[in-house]
Amino acid sequence: MTDNELEKKPADITNRCLQMLDAAIEYYKEKAPEQAEILKQHFFKSVRLLEIMPGIGTQHKDGMKKIQLGKFRRYNIYYREREKDIEILGIWHTSRGTEFEET
Repeated sequence: MTDNELEKKPADITNRCLQMLDAAIEYYKEKAPEQAEILKQHFFKSVRLLEIMPGIGTQHKDGMKKIQLGKFRRYNIYYREREKDIEILGIWHTSRGTEFEET
């Protein structure tokens, strides 16, 4: 089965999520510069996967799902599957202690 045979739902990445991603990338640029671009690549690879297979995530709450971000296992991507697209709500590091909340 090819990508063209699968029904894709386009990703709608929220501004909040993009801000969270930028903050994570900036953190890695300071602490481990070689990892910053890899983090970004893993994020967008995961988004492309969700466009094809939105059901792969685990239930979170309020209709949200989450998936781990590839090799960056302490990060989760939070999203909601809608009728015509996938709303990417945030990227959240588990060390923050609290669960991701949609605001």
